[in-house]
Amino acid sequence: MSFSLFFKNQPTPEEITRRTQGYSSWIEVNLDNIGKNLEQARRLSGAEIIPCLKKNAYAHGIAPVTAYLMSQGVERVMVAKLWEAKAIRRAGLDCGVINLDPIYTDEQYTWVVERGVSQVTYHRESAEKLSKAASGLGVTASVWVKIDTGLGRVGVNWREAGELIEFIAGLPGLRVDGVFSTLLEDDMDFEQIKRLKEVKESLKNRGIIVPTLSIASSHGVFLRPESSLDAVRPGVMLFGWYPMPEAREKGVPLVQALCLKGRLEHVKWVDPGTPLTYGGAFVAPRRMKVGTMHMGYSDGYLRQLSKKGIVSVGGKICPIIGGVSINHFIIDLSGTDAETGDIVEAISLTGANDAHNLCELAGVEPYQLAVWMSPLTPRVYYSGGVPVALVEPELD
Repeated sequence: MSFSLFFKNQPTPEEITRRTQGYSSWIEVNLDNIGKNLEQARRLSGAEIIPCLKKNAYAHGIAPVTAYLMSQGVERVMVAKLWEAKAIRRAGLDCGVINLDPIYTDEQYTWVVERGVSQVTYHRESAEKLSKAASGLGVTASVWVKIDTGLGRVGVNWREAGELIEFIAGLPGLRVDGVFSTLLEDDMDFEQIKRLKEVKESLKNRGIIVPTLSIASSHGVFLRPESSLDAVRPGVMLFGWYPMPEAREKGVPLVQALCLKGRLEHVKWVDPGTPLTYGGAFVAPRRMKVGTMHMGYSDGYLRQLSKKGIVSVGGKICPIIGGVSINHFIIDLSGTDAETGDIVEAISLTGANDAHNLCELAGVEPYQLAVWMSPLTPRVYYSGGVPVALVEPELD
Protein backbone atom coordinates (compact mmCIF):
# COMPACT_ATOMS: atom_id res chain seq x y z
CA MET A 1 0.00 0.00 0.00
CA SER A 2 1.19 3.51 -0.74
CA PHE A 3 1.30 6.23 1.89
CA SER A 4 -1.56 8.08 0.14
CA LEU A 5 -3.84 5.07 0.51
CA PHE A 6 -2.86 4.78 4.17
CA PHE A 7 -4.10 8.29 4.89
CA LYS A 8 -7.11 7.86 2.62
CA ASN A 9 -8.22 4.90 4.76
CA GLN A 10 -8.17 6.98 7.96
CA PRO A 11 -11.32 8.35 9.63
CA THR A 12 -12.47 11.77 8.42
CA PRO A 13 -11.18 14.85 10.28
CA GLU A 14 -14.66 15.29 11.73
CA GLU A 15 -14.73 11.72 13.02
CA ILE A 16 -11.24 12.04 14.53
CA THR A 17 -12.29 15.25 16.29
CA ARG A 18 -15.46 13.57 17.59
CA ARG A 19 -13.53 10.65 19.05
CA THR A 20 -10.95 12.91 20.65
CA GLN A 21 -13.70 14.59 22.66
CA GLY A 22 -14.04 11.39 24.67
CA TYR A 23 -10.39 11.01 25.68
CA SER A 24 -9.12 11.77 29.17
CA SER A 25 -5.57 11.91 27.77
CA TRP A 26 -4.08 11.73 24.28
CA ILE A 27 -1.00 12.56 22.24
CA GLU A 28 -1.05 14.89 19.24
CA VAL A 29 1.67 14.58 16.59
CA ASN A 30 2.41 17.40 14.17
CA LEU A 31 3.57 15.59 11.04
CA ASP A 32 4.61 18.81 9.31
CA ASN A 33 7.13 19.44 12.08
CA ILE A 34 8.66 16.01 11.42
CA GLY A 35 8.98 17.07 7.79
CA LYS A 36 10.83 20.24 8.78
CA ASN A 37 13.27 18.25 10.91
CA LEU A 38 13.77 15.77 8.07
CA GLU A 39 14.83 18.63 5.80
CA GLN A 40 17.37 19.76 8.39
CA ALA A 41 18.84 16.25 8.50
CA ARG A 42 19.07 16.23 4.70
CA ARG A 43 20.69 19.66 4.64
CA LEU A 44 23.26 18.78 7.30
CA SER A 45 24.23 15.35 5.98
CA GLY A 46 23.78 15.47 2.22
CA ALA A 47 23.20 11.71 2.41
CA GLU A 48 20.24 9.37 2.17
CA ILE A 49 18.08 9.57 5.28
CA ILE A 50 17.14 6.19 6.74
CA PRO A 51 15.10 7.18 9.81
CA CYS A 52 15.71 5.00 12.84
CA LEU A 53 12.22 4.59 14.28
CA LYS A 54 12.99 2.70 17.46
CA LYS A 55 10.54 2.65 20.40
CA ASN A 56 7.47 3.06 18.23
CA ALA A 57 9.06 5.98 16.35
CA TYR A 58 10.19 7.53 19.65
CA ALA A 59 6.60 7.26 20.95
CA HIS A 60 5.11 9.10 17.96
CA GLY A 61 3.57 5.96 16.41
CA ILE A 62 5.34 3.74 13.91
CA ALA A 63 2.76 3.36 11.12
CA PRO A 64 1.51 6.95 10.65
CA VAL A 65 5.05 8.34 11.00
CA THR A 66 6.38 5.88 8.43
CA ALA A 67 3.54 6.71 6.04
CA TYR A 68 4.26 10.42 6.40
CA LEU A 69 8.01 9.95 5.89
CA MET A 70 7.25 8.00 2.71
CA SER A 71 5.24 11.00 1.49
CA GLN A 72 8.38 13.08 2.01
CA GLY A 73 10.56 10.87 -0.15
CA VAL A 74 11.97 8.48 2.46
CA GLU A 75 12.44 5.05 0.87
CA ARG A 76 13.79 3.03 3.81
CA VAL A 77 13.37 3.04 7.57
CA MET A 78 15.14 1.14 10.35
CA VAL A 79 13.37 -0.45 13.33
CA ALA A 80 14.67 -1.89 16.59
CA LYS A 81 12.00 -4.53 17.18
CA LEU A 82 10.41 -7.06 14.88
CA TRP A 83 6.93 -5.99 16.02
CA GLU A 84 7.67 -2.53 14.59
CA ALA A 85 8.42 -4.08 11.20
CA LYS A 86 5.20 -6.07 11.51
CA ALA A 87 3.23 -2.92 12.34
CA ILE A 88 4.54 -1.22 9.21
CA ARG A 89 3.63 -4.15 6.99
CA ARG A 90 0.28 -4.64 8.76
CA ALA A 91 -0.51 -1.04 7.88
CA GLY A 92 0.08 -1.99 4.24
CA LEU A 93 3.15 0.22 3.82
CA ASP A 94 5.60 -1.05 1.22
CA CYS A 95 8.73 0.98 1.98
CA GLY A 96 12.05 -0.67 2.72
CA VAL A 97 12.36 -1.83 6.33
CA ILE A 98 15.66 -2.77 8.00
CA ASN A 99 15.17 -4.85 11.14
CA LEU A 100 17.76 -4.57 13.91
CA ASP A 101 16.00 -7.05 16.15
CA PRO A 102 17.64 -10.49 16.36
CA ILE A 103 15.35 -13.29 15.25
CA TYR A 104 15.40 -16.89 16.43
CA THR A 105 12.66 -19.05 14.97
CA ASP A 106 12.09 -20.49 11.50
CA GLU A 107 8.76 -18.65 11.41
CA GLN A 108 10.51 -15.33 11.96
CA TYR A 109 13.06 -15.99 9.22
CA THR A 110 10.27 -16.89 6.83
CA TRP A 111 8.27 -13.81 7.79
CA VAL A 112 11.06 -11.28 7.16
CA VAL A 113 11.89 -12.86 3.80
CA GLU A 114 8.25 -13.08 2.71
CA ARG A 115 7.56 -9.46 3.68
CA GLY A 116 10.68 -8.08 2.03
CA VAL A 117 12.22 -6.92 5.32
CA SER A 118 16.00 -6.45 5.32
CA GLN A 119 17.38 -8.45 8.23
CA VAL A 120 20.47 -7.37 10.13
CA THR A 121 22.97 -10.15 10.76
CA TYR A 122 26.57 -10.58 11.81
CA HIS A 123 26.67 -14.37 12.32
CA ARG A 124 27.20 -17.15 9.82
CA GLU A 125 24.43 -19.18 11.44
CA SER A 126 21.72 -16.52 11.08
CA ALA A 127 22.83 -15.77 7.53
CA GLU A 128 22.50 -19.46 6.67
CA LYS A 129 18.98 -19.53 8.11
CA LEU A 130 18.04 -16.48 6.03
CA SER A 131 19.50 -18.18 2.97
CA LYS A 132 17.49 -21.31 3.66
CA ALA A 133 14.27 -19.30 4.03
CA ALA A 134 14.94 -17.30 0.85
CA SER A 135 15.83 -20.41 -1.16
CA GLY A 136 12.70 -22.16 0.07
CA LEU A 137 10.57 -19.27 -1.11
CA GLY A 138 12.47 -18.83 -4.36
CA VAL A 139 13.32 -15.17 -3.67
CA THR A 140 16.38 -13.03 -2.92
CA ALA A 141 16.47 -11.65 0.62
CA SER A 142 18.09 -8.36 1.59
CA VAL A 143 20.71 -8.39 4.35
CA TRP A 144 22.46 -5.64 6.30
CA VAL A 145 25.61 -6.55 8.20
CA LYS A 146 26.45 -4.89 11.51
CA ILE A 147 30.14 -4.11 12.09
CA ASP A 148 31.66 -3.55 15.52
CA THR A 149 34.17 -0.74 14.93
CA GLY A 150 34.71 -0.13 18.64
CA LEU A 151 31.41 0.29 20.50
CA GLY A 152 31.63 -3.31 21.68
CA ARG A 153 27.94 -4.16 21.87
CA VAL A 154 27.12 -6.25 18.82
CA GLY A 155 28.46 -6.84 15.33
CA VAL A 156 31.30 -8.65 13.64
CA ASN A 157 34.72 -7.20 14.52
CA TRP A 158 35.88 -4.91 11.72
CA ARG A 159 39.05 -6.99 11.28
CA GLU A 160 36.93 -10.07 10.48
CA ALA A 161 34.14 -8.31 8.59
CA GLY A 162 35.50 -8.81 5.07
CA GLU A 163 35.65 -12.57 5.44
CA LEU A 164 32.16 -12.82 6.94
CA ILE A 165 30.54 -10.56 4.35
CA GLU A 166 32.19 -12.51 1.55
CA PHE A 167 30.68 -15.67 3.05
CA ILE A 168 27.22 -14.09 3.34
CA ALA A 169 27.33 -12.66 -0.18
CA GLY A 170 28.11 -16.14 -1.49
CA LEU A 171 25.07 -17.78 0.09
CA PRO A 172 22.17 -18.57 -2.26
CA GLY A 173 19.23 -16.20 -2.09
CA LEU A 174 21.01 -13.42 -0.19
CA ARG A 175 21.99 -9.90 -1.23
CA VAL A 176 24.08 -7.64 1.03
CA ASP A 177 22.50 -4.20 0.69
CA GLY A 178 24.17 -2.42 3.58
CA VAL A 179 27.10 -2.44 5.97
CA PHE A 180 26.81 -0.26 9.07
CA SER A 181 28.22 0.53 12.48
CA THR A 182 27.49 2.76 15.49
CA LEU A 183 29.66 5.57 16.86
CA LEU A 184 30.88 5.73 20.45
CA GLU A 185 30.06 9.47 20.32
CA ASP A 186 33.47 10.56 21.59
CA ASP A 187 36.95 11.17 20.17
CA MET A 188 37.06 7.55 19.01
CA ASP A 189 34.48 8.38 16.30
CA PHE A 190 37.10 9.32 13.73
CA GLU A 191 38.93 6.02 14.11
CA GLN A 192 35.63 4.17 13.80
CA ILE A 193 34.81 5.95 10.55
CA LYS A 194 38.26 5.00 9.26
CA ARG A 195 37.74 1.36 10.23
CA LEU A 196 34.38 1.16 8.46
CA LYS A 197 35.89 2.62 5.31
CA GLU A 198 38.63 0.00 5.53
CA VAL A 199 35.94 -2.69 5.57
CA LYS A 200 34.49 -1.23 2.37
CA GLU A 201 37.92 -1.25 0.72
CA SER A 202 38.49 -4.83 1.83
CA LEU A 203 35.19 -5.84 0.24
CA LYS A 204 36.10 -4.05 -2.96
CA ASN A 205 39.34 -6.02 -3.12
CA ARG A 206 37.25 -9.18 -2.79
CA GLY A 207 35.05 -8.08 -5.67
CA ILE A 208 32.08 -7.26 -3.44
CA ILE A 209 30.30 -3.94 -3.86
CA VAL A 210 27.92 -2.99 -1.05
CA PRO A 211 25.70 -0.08 -2.08
CA THR A 212 25.18 1.50 1.37
CA LEU A 213 27.74 2.32 4.05
CA SER A 214 26.37 3.97 7.21
CA ILE A 215 27.56 4.92 10.69
CA ALA A 216 25.86 8.20 11.70
CA SER A 217 22.84 8.63 13.94
CA SER A 218 21.47 12.02 15.07
CA HIS A 219 24.73 12.63 16.95
CA GLY A 220 26.77 12.12 13.80
CA VAL A 221 24.47 14.32 11.74
CA PHE A 222 25.06 17.22 14.15
CA LEU A 223 28.67 16.79 15.22
CA ARG A 224 30.46 14.46 12.78
CA PRO A 225 30.01 15.61 9.15
CA GLU A 226 32.70 13.06 8.19
CA SER A 227 30.32 10.30 9.24
CA SER A 228 27.58 10.95 6.67
CA LEU A 229 28.93 8.42 4.11
CA ASP A 230 26.13 6.94 1.93
CA ALA A 231 23.31 7.14 4.47
CA VAL A 232 22.60 8.49 7.95
CA ARG A 233 20.15 7.05 10.48
CA PRO A 234 18.72 9.94 12.51
CA GLY A 235 16.12 9.16 15.12
CA VAL A 236 15.38 11.56 17.94
CA MET A 237 16.23 14.69 15.93
CA LEU A 238 13.44 13.96 13.44
CA PHE A 239 10.96 14.52 16.25
CA GLY A 240 12.42 17.85 17.32
CA TRP A 241 14.58 16.70 20.19
CA TYR A 242 18.30 17.48 20.25
CA PRO A 243 20.40 14.34 20.88
CA MET A 244 22.78 16.12 23.27
CA PRO A 245 23.24 19.66 24.72
CA GLU A 246 26.05 20.47 22.25
CA ALA A 247 23.66 19.95 19.35
CA ARG A 248 21.48 22.82 20.57
CA GLU A 249 24.46 25.13 20.16
CA LYS A 250 24.75 24.42 16.43
CA GLY A 251 21.98 26.83 15.50
CA VAL A 252 19.92 24.16 13.74
CA PRO A 253 16.21 24.88 14.28
CA LEU A 254 14.37 21.69 15.19
CA VAL A 255 10.66 21.77 15.96
CA GLN A 256 9.01 19.44 18.45
CA ALA A 257 6.33 17.18 16.98
CA LEU A 258 4.66 15.68 20.08
CA CYS A 259 2.16 17.25 22.45
CA LEU A 260 0.56 15.44 25.42
CA LYS A 261 -2.92 16.64 26.31
CA GLY A 262 -5.67 15.69 28.75
CA ARG A 263 -8.86 16.90 30.34
CA LEU A 264 -9.45 17.97 33.91
CA GLU A 265 -11.20 15.15 35.71
CA HIS A 266 -12.15 17.18 38.79
CA VAL A 267 -11.94 20.83 39.88
CA LYS A 268 -12.54 22.04 43.45
CA TRP A 269 -11.64 24.61 46.09
CA VAL A 270 -9.70 23.52 49.20
CA ASP A 271 -9.21 25.31 52.51
CA PRO A 272 -5.86 26.22 54.10
CA GLY A 273 -4.23 23.20 55.74
CA THR A 274 -5.92 20.65 53.47
CA PRO A 275 -3.52 17.74 52.68
CA LEU A 276 -3.44 16.54 49.07
CA THR A 277 -2.02 13.41 47.36
CA TYR A 278 -0.34 10.35 48.94
CA GLY A 279 1.03 10.96 52.40
CA GLY A 280 -0.29 14.51 52.36
CA ALA A 281 2.72 15.44 50.21
CA PHE A 282 1.20 18.87 49.63
CA VAL A 283 -0.67 20.93 52.21
CA ALA A 284 -2.66 23.89 50.92
CA PRO A 285 -1.08 27.09 52.27
CA ARG A 286 -4.24 29.08 51.52
CA ARG A 287 -7.71 28.64 50.12
CA MET A 288 -6.98 27.57 46.58
CA LYS A 289 -8.45 26.14 43.41
CA VAL A 290 -7.03 22.76 42.38
CA GLY A 291 -7.65 20.38 39.53
CA THR A 292 -7.05 16.65 39.17
CA MET A 293 -5.83 15.15 35.91
CA HIS A 294 -6.61 11.54 34.99
CA MET A 295 -3.07 11.27 33.65
CA GLY A 296 0.16 10.08 35.17
CA TYR A 297 3.41 8.31 34.52
CA SER A 298 1.53 5.42 32.91
CA ASP A 299 0.73 7.89 30.12
CA GLY A 300 4.31 9.14 29.94
CA TYR A 301 4.16 12.20 32.16
CA LEU A 302 7.42 11.82 34.06
CA ARG A 303 7.25 10.76 37.71
CA GLN A 304 10.40 12.85 38.18
CA LEU A 305 8.18 15.92 37.68
CA SER A 306 6.50 15.32 41.05
CA LYS A 307 6.26 18.64 42.94
CA LYS A 308 8.04 20.54 40.14
CA GLY A 309 6.24 19.87 36.88
CA ILE A 310 4.29 22.56 35.04
CA VAL A 311 1.39 22.39 32.60
CA SER A 312 -0.44 24.85 30.38
CA VAL A 313 -4.10 25.58 31.18
CA GLY A 314 -5.79 28.00 28.80
CA GLY A 315 -2.37 29.41 27.94
CA LYS A 316 -1.41 29.94 31.61
CA ILE A 317 1.47 27.96 33.12
CA CYS A 318 0.33 26.20 36.28
CA PRO A 319 2.41 24.14 38.72
CA ILE A 320 1.86 20.52 39.71
CA ILE A 321 1.40 20.11 43.45
CA GLY A 322 2.33 16.82 45.09
CA GLY A 323 3.39 13.71 43.28
CA VAL A 324 2.79 12.26 39.84
CA SER A 325 1.20 8.85 40.34
CA ILE A 326 0.28 6.12 37.87
CA ASN A 327 -2.95 7.75 36.72
CA HIS A 328 -3.20 11.13 38.45
CA PHE A 329 -1.59 14.41 39.35
CA ILE A 330 -2.97 17.62 40.85
CA ILE A 331 -2.59 21.14 39.48
CA ASP A 332 -2.73 24.52 41.20
CA LEU A 333 -5.41 26.29 39.13
CA SER A 334 -5.17 29.60 40.97
CA GLY A 335 -5.93 32.53 38.68
CA THR A 336 -7.67 30.43 36.04
CA ASP A 337 -11.27 29.94 35.00
CA ALA A 338 -10.66 26.23 34.36
CA GLU A 339 -13.52 23.81 34.85
CA THR A 340 -13.96 20.05 34.76
CA GLY A 341 -13.49 18.79 31.21
CA ASP A 342 -11.22 21.64 30.08
CA ILE A 343 -8.11 20.74 28.10
CA VAL A 344 -4.69 20.83 29.74
CA GLU A 345 -1.42 20.67 27.80
CA ALA A 346 0.86 18.52 29.93
CA ILE A 347 3.63 18.66 27.30
CA SER A 348 3.27 21.58 24.91
CA LEU A 349 4.88 21.94 21.49
CA THR A 350 6.55 25.18 22.59
CA GLY A 351 6.96 27.24 25.72
CA ALA A 352 7.97 26.65 29.31
CA ASN A 353 6.50 23.14 29.39
CA ASP A 354 7.81 21.83 26.07
CA ALA A 355 9.63 18.49 26.08
CA HIS A 356 13.15 19.88 26.43
CA ASN A 357 12.26 22.17 29.34
CA LEU A 358 10.35 19.43 31.16
CA CYS A 359 13.23 17.00 30.68
CA GLU A 360 15.60 19.58 32.18
CA LEU A 361 13.25 19.98 35.16
CA ALA A 362 13.09 16.21 35.57
CA GLY A 363 16.82 15.67 35.04
CA VAL A 364 16.35 13.21 32.18
CA GLU A 365 17.14 13.09 28.45
CA PRO A 366 14.45 13.40 25.75
CA TYR A 367 15.22 9.77 24.87
CA GLN A 368 13.84 8.75 28.26
CA LEU A 369 10.68 10.77 27.80
CA ALA A 370 10.06 8.87 24.55
CA VAL A 371 10.69 5.49 26.16
CA TRP A 372 8.20 6.14 28.94
CA MET A 373 5.36 7.30 26.69
CA SER A 374 2.59 4.72 26.74
CA PRO A 375 1.69 3.00 23.45
CA LEU A 376 -1.86 2.70 24.84
CA THR A 377 -2.43 6.46 24.84
CA PRO A 378 -4.46 7.47 21.74
CA ARG A 379 -2.54 9.42 19.11
CA VAL A 380 -3.98 12.04 16.78
CA TYR A 381 -1.97 13.14 13.73
CA TYR A 382 -2.15 16.60 12.18
CA SER A 383 -0.96 17.97 8.86
CA GLY A 384 -1.80 21.43 7.61
CA GLY A 385 -3.64 22.02 10.87
CA VAL A 386 -6.11 19.22 10.10
CA PRO A 387 -6.35 15.80 11.80
CA VAL A 388 -5.35 13.23 9.17
CA ALA A 389 -4.82 10.00 11.13
CA LEU A 390 -5.75 8.34 14.40
CA VAL A 391 -4.31 5.44 16.39
CA GLU A 392 -6.37 4.06 19.26
CA PRO A 393 -5.42 1.11 21.48
CA GLU A 394 -7.03 -2.06 20.18
CA LEU A 395 -8.47 -3.21 23.50
CA ASP A 396 -12.22 -3.15 22.87
